[in-house]
Amino acid sequence: MYEFQVPATVLLLLVVCLQAAAASPTSSAWGAAPSAPRALHLAERGTMRLRGGVMWVGGGKQFNRTVDPDAHPEAAEDTFAPLRERLDCERRIKALQRKQGNKMRTNEIISLEEDSKYMIRAQHLLRTKSLSVDLTAAQNFQKYVVGELSLQQQRVGIMYGRVDAEGNAYCDVIYEPPQNGDAECYHLLEDPDAALVDRVAGLLGMRRVGWVFTARGRKCILSGGDVKLACEMQEQAESAHGFDFAKAWVSAVITRNDTTGSVVFEAYQVSDLAQDMHKKGVLKAPAGANKGYARTTENVLVERKDAQKVDSDFFLNTVPIKTHTSPLFGGREGEFPVENRPGAAQNGFEVKHILKCHEEMPFSHALRDFHLLVFLAKNTLDPVHDLPSLCKAVVSGEEPSAGHRSIIETLSQQPA
Repeated sequence: MYEFQVPATVLLLLVVCLQAAAASPTSSAWGAAPSAPRALHLAERGTMRLRGGVMWVGGGKQFNRTVDPDAHPEAAEDTFAPLRERLDCERRIKALQRKQGNKMRTNEIISLEEDSKYMIRAQHLLRTKSLSVDLTAAQNFQKYVVGELSLQQQRVGIMYGRVDAEGNAYCDVIYEPPQNGDAECYHLLEDPDAALVDRVAGLLGMRRVGWVFTARGRKCILSGGDVKLACEMQEQAESAHGFDFAKAWVSAVITRNDTTGSVVFEAYQVSDLAQDMHKKGVLKAPAGANKGYARTTENVLVERKDAQKVDSDFFLNTVPIKTHTSPLFGGREGEFPVENRPGAAQNGFEVKHILKCHEEMPFSHALRDFHLLVFLAKNTLDPVHDLPSLCKAVVSGEEPSAGHRSIIETLSQQPA
C-alpha cells in the first residue's frame, strides 16, 4: 500500500474553499446566481438593456437573463427577432452555396431553407397607442362618404396631424387626393400636389400620421389590397423620414355593419412582419377587391404549414380610436370645400364665404382652414416667400402682412 502526503499549502487552500462555499446562500456553485455583494457590484457598474425587455447582468459566456421592469413598452416584444433569424439563415445558405456550389443541396441547406421561411404570427406590440381624430374633420369626411355617397363610391383620405412622445397619434385634418373610386373599391390617381400639401402641413406643425378609407360591407376588416397599400404608404414615409417617423402609421376604415346597419369607424396598424414581407417582395395583393387575404410569392408557414395565402387579420393590430377638437382647425363656423371632390368647387366666392363667416375674428383666425390654405398655396401664394410667413401668422395668431391680406381679399372678389 502506498501512502500519499498532501502538502500543507494544498490543505490550506482546500479549507479556504470549503469555508467560502459554506458562506454562500446558494446550494450549488454550478449555474448559481451571483451572491448579493456580487450582484450589487454589477448593479453599480450598470446593466446593458437590449431590445426585448431583457437586461443582461454579468459577463463571459454565462448570462443572467431577467425581465427589465423599466423597459419601454416597445421592448416588451422584439418583433424583429424572427426577421433577424430568417436573415441569418439566408446568409448561411448563400455562404454554403458559394462553398459547395448552387446545385448541391445538403441536409444542412434544406434545414436552413425551412428555417428561413416566414412564420406567420400575430404581433402583440402596438406601436401606436391610440388614434384621435378631430371631430370636425371626422364628421366632414364621414358626412360626405356616408351621407352624400351612401358608401357607393369608395374614397381615401390622408390624415395629417402629430404624434406625441407616448405614441398617441392625432389627426387634425383629412386631405383627399385625386381618386376615382367605385362601389367596390377606391382607385387612387397620381397627385401632382402631394409635395405642396406636405409642405403646407409641415409649416403648420403637422405631418402624415396615416390614411382613412371607406369600404362596402364585407366579411374582412382590411382586405389584402388594403394591407398592401398600407405597407406601401408606410414604406414611403420610412424612406423619406426614417423608421421612427413611419412606425406610427395608422390605417382607419369607415364601413357599414351588414348586421346592424350602423356605420363603423375603426383604426388598425399593420405588423412589422407584413412590412418586412412587403419590402422583400413576398407580399402581394390578391386578384380582385375586398378579399380577406393576401398572396405571397413564396411558401410561408401558416400554423406551421406551407401556404401562399394568408388571412389579412394576421397582419393587423387594433388601435383604440377617439376624437378631439383641434386647437388650430376645430370648431369653425364655415368650412372651405374639400379638394378633389366631384362637384365641390374651390374658387374666390368660397374664399369670400369663409372671410364673411369669420369677419368678427382676427384675419389670421379666419384663415385657419387647411383646405383653404392649400388652395391659396396652389393659386396665389409663392411657396418659398409668401407661404411660410402666412402659415406662421396662422399658427401664432398674429396678423398677416398687409400685402398677403390684400392678395387674399382680391382673390375673394373674383367671380365664381
